[in-house]
Formats: sequence, C-alpha cells, structure tokens
Amino acid sequence: MRIKFILLSALFGALNLSIITVSFSQSFTKIVTGAFVTDAAASRSVSFIDYDGDGFIDLFVSNGKRYGQRNFLYRYSGGSFVRITGNQITSDSLPFDGASWADFDNDGKPDLCVVTWYDSTNMLYHNEGNGVFTLLSSSPVVTNRGFSETCSWGDFDNDGLIDLIVTNSLGFPIKNFLYKNTGGGNFVRIDTGVVAAEINRACRGVNWVDIDGDGKPDLYICCEDNLGNLCYKNNGGGNFTKITSGAFVNDSAESWSSSWGDYDNDGDLDLFVANYGNQKNALYRNDGAFNFTKIINDTLVQEPGYHACAVWGDFDNDGDLDLFITQAYGPTGVQLKNLLYKNMLMETGTASFQKITAGAIVNDLGYSYGCAAADWNRDGFLDIFTARTFNEHQNNTAYLNDGNTNKWIEIKCVGETSNKSAIGAKVRVKALINGAPVWQLRVVDGQSGYCGQNLELHFGLGNASMIDTIKVEWPSGTVSYFTGVGANQYLTIDETQGIIGLIQNSFEIPERFTMFQNYPNPFNPSTKIKFSVPKNAKQQAANVKLIIYDVLGREVATLVNEELKPGSYEIAWDAGGYASGIYFYKVKSDNFVDTKKMVLLK
Repeated sequence: MRIKFILLSALFGALNLSIITVSFSQSFTKIVTGAFVTDAAASRSVSFIDYDGDGFIDLFVSNGKRYGQRNFLYRYSGGSFVRITGNQITSDSLPFDGASWADFDNDGKPDLCVVTWYDSTNMLYHNEGNGVFTLLSSSPVVTNRGFSETCSWGDFDNDGLIDLIVTNSLGFPIKNFLYKNTGGGNFVRIDTGVVAAEINRACRGVNWVDIDGDGKPDLYICCEDNLGNLCYKNNGGGNFTKITSGAFVNDSAESWSSSWGDYDNDGDLDLFVANYGNQKNALYRNDGAFNFTKIINDTLVQEPGYHACAVWGDFDNDGDLDLFITQAYGPTGVQLKNLLYKNMLMETGTASFQKITAGAIVNDLGYSYGCAAADWNRDGFLDIFTARTFNEHQNNTAYLNDGNTNKWIEIKCVGETSNKSAIGAKVRVKALINGAPVWQLRVVDGQSGYCGQNLELHFGLGNASMIDTIKVEWPSGTVSYFTGVGANQYLTIDETQGIIGLIQNSFEIPERFTMFQNYPNPFNPSTKIKFSVPKNAKQQAANVKLIIYDVLGREVATLVNEELKPGSYEIAWDAGGYASGIYFYKVKSDNFVDTKKMVLLK
C-alpha cells in the first residue's frame, strides 16, 4: 500500500512572489504474514525494546481481555519477529493495559511494569537475562491494586534511580500511584504532596517531561472526565507544584493520550493531546515557563473523532516531526480509521500539518488502541505498529515504511551516572538541510503516548550527509558533544564513554586506504583511531579488521571485523582495564596492512 501526494505551496514575500513546488512521496507496506500480525487478542499497549541486549529491537504487546489474557513478546531474529513464550511476562493472565520498560536497578537489562484494570494486580518484572523474568510479588508496585490505565518511568529526583507513576481511572477513591525507587529493586509509594493528594480524577495517559527546560522532569497526566488535564511542575527534592492556569490544563475534553515533541524545531517540547468522545484533538505550542499557545486553525485539530493514542515521528526523514493517531471504541456499528499527518515545516518554513488520505495505514477499519513507531528492520525509516481491540480478537497491524532517499541517524543512549536507560536524556542534532542549519530535539521517554514506547531516538536529516553537532543533555546534568558524524548509521552513546563502536564520519570516497595515528597519544584511558576505506575495484564494500596487540604481539582486542562501505571511520578504544605500556594497532583489508604504535600512560 502506498501513500503518494504532491504539495504546491505559494510563498509571498514583501517584494516578490515565488512559487515552490514540492513533490513528496512516502509509502507504507502493510505486513500480513507473521505471528506478530496474525496473533489475535484484546491488545492494549505497544513497546519496542531490546529486552535481550542483542542490538535488535524487540516487541512487547499487552493484552487486556476482562477475565484475563496473556501478553505477547516477539524477539526480532533473522529479519522477522518470532513469538517468545514460556516466561513469566507471557505466562501471567490478567486484564492488562499500559506498560513501560526501564532498567530500574541499573544492571544493564530493561525491566517491565505492566498495569491492569478491573481492580486487578499490577505487575513488576525484573529482567534476569537470557529471556528470564521474575515477578516482584512483594513490591508495593504489585500489592497496590487499582483500575490502572498505564504507567511511565521517570527519574523525578535525578538520583540515577528511575521512579514510576501509575495512573488510575476508577477506584474508591480514585488515586494515582507515585513510587520512589530506593535502590536494590525496592520502591516506596509516595503518599504526601500534591501528586498524591489528587483524588477522584479519571486519569489515562501520563508523561514525565521537562516542560520548562530546567533539567527536572515535570509530570503531565491526561484525564477523561472533561475537567481538564493535570500538570505538576517539578521543584526538585521530590516537591511538585500543581499548574492551574493555561488552556493545556483547563480545556474540557475526554483526553486519553499526550505526546510531547518539538514539532516546530524551536528547541522546546510542544504538546499534542488526543481527545476521545467525538471531540477534536488539541495542539499546544510551548512558549516557555509553562506558557502555551493553543493552535486552533490547523488541520490536525479540526476533525472530531474517537482518538486513543498518538506518536510523533519523522516518517519521511525530512527533518521535522509528523504525527500518527489511533482511534478506538466508536459508536456501535461504526468502524474507525487511524490518522496520519505530515508536517510541512521543512517544505514551507511553517509548522503546519497535512492529512494523509491514501494507503492502508489510514484506511484500514477497526479499533486501534496503543501504537508505537520504531525502525525494526534497521533501514533508517520509522515503521508503525498498532494494537487492535475490536471484538477483543482482531489481529494487530504492522506497516513497514518503504523509505525514500532522505538521510537519517538513530541513537541509543546509555546512562552511567544517570539512570541506565537514560530516560529523560535530551538529544539535539544539528545538520545542514536544504542549505540551512536545522536543530532537532528528541527525548528518551518512558511513554511516547498513552500505551506506546520506544527508547531509541530517530532523526530524519533530509539531504544532509553529515551531522554538524550532536548534543546530549543527560539527566545527571552532564552534557556531551560530538561533531562531524556521518548520516545513515546507528549510534550508541554512553554517558561516560561517549560514542561506542564504529562511527562513519564521511561518505566521500577516499582514493586509498589510510590509517591515522591515534589521538590522543599517549592516552589514559581512552583514545580514538581513524582510518579510511576506498572503493574496491571488485566490490562496493571491503572486509576490514582492526586489532590491538600488546608489546609481546599478543592480541588483546578486536575493534573492527566487518564489511565496510567506502568512507572515513573512527572508533574509540577504552583501555581502562589494561596495564600501562606500549600497544600496537593493525588495520588489515584485502592487500592493505598497516601497524602503528601507541602508549597507554596511567
């Protein structure tokens, strides 16, 4: 199924008239084979997470039939998703709803909270590794029952231990649950303060988000009771102030989902709210200091519907955020369609949205609940998965992005002083797109919207082959900078080690193999090694090995052993666990061999 459309924009200047014709073609293919789109259930939330640490993104789907249902877990392997069974998170049968993943004990493995409705028990699972999960049955997260809608992880006190919020839409009285992580896998429920004092509000979607840019995650909660939404400013030290002014907390609507994203590329996070009950959605532009301008004349907020969940994503990789919205539970006999809106910022210079009307992705009928976007096939373009709920036995749906010629970068953050999942980290990318410098912002979220999550960050780069600057603002307050990074690659950025693994810095084709002297040299404890790979006369890529030897000629580390495209590369070696002394590094490829000396001086 393909989406194709042509945009014609007329821009009027003060002194002249210019007409710009923009041709945009983007297509999605609906996936119809495989367990992940043929397993039927009353599916609720969608989480993309590399639960086994193999570098490929996996898929978790919660299922919420009233009298209990098992969840789905799919491992990405061999180019497709394979259903995994026989572990705790796929064996428990309850009326599950929202879910959120985070490494709450900072052991390098993401753990899971999945909540339930019908006054059932919420579940907290510890990831033991090797596909094994343990239910922490004595945790207060589990022993506090409720009619829970969803949950989200966020380090509200910035102590490096990820905390948890659980929303409830029914109860006696209705109260949300706020849990502080005290370390060692232990949690304490916070029963004092303005967040705990809020009662009898029917709450759904929730986000930890630094609204005012002060480095502390604030709290925003959607309510479906037509009494406005909830917002709490984080003052630090576990103290919050309730925000009571502004349309973004006072508009009357059945709000289900909130999604935060910098749709106008001005450096702060704007707010989209998905409203149910045949109501219009809402878009609020962040003007700073908890002041928002409500957007009222855009296509995005003109159409009433039964909107459930939403996710921001640059689906066409042009350098701005587009938006996908699901719809669910309309009037009896009414089948609903999901919605996709293209952001016109990079085409017209103004952040506005055009509704997409062609393709299966916006014409399939049914009730969709949670959704998430992720590049699961690793081609650089965001794909979309939706949890279907109609009659509690409709197949879930997956739409593969067919891509285009635009460039991209994808980033995974790993915290060290900050929480290991790096939730709350802000990543800013600057690149020259269509001849103009463009800054983009993404944030590692515990929830991308009601019942959706993906911890990996995706940036579209348009025609930019190089990234001028990557800036990472960690929850700990540390700021990292990286410059001159090539497009079209996956990066893992560690809070202390920097970029881990091989980086392609240039797509220009060198004339010959070259290996440069490491820098710094001498070094302690890390150094960088650069080399260039020319085009092979017989093939596009070349097999390259980069090996470290000690002074006795013994191999101590292999940094590179793979097929590389022509270009310039850089890789860091962290020698923190090695003794001081002389080391050698050797690059081998086809008929090229070069060795250089370096000195580790502690």
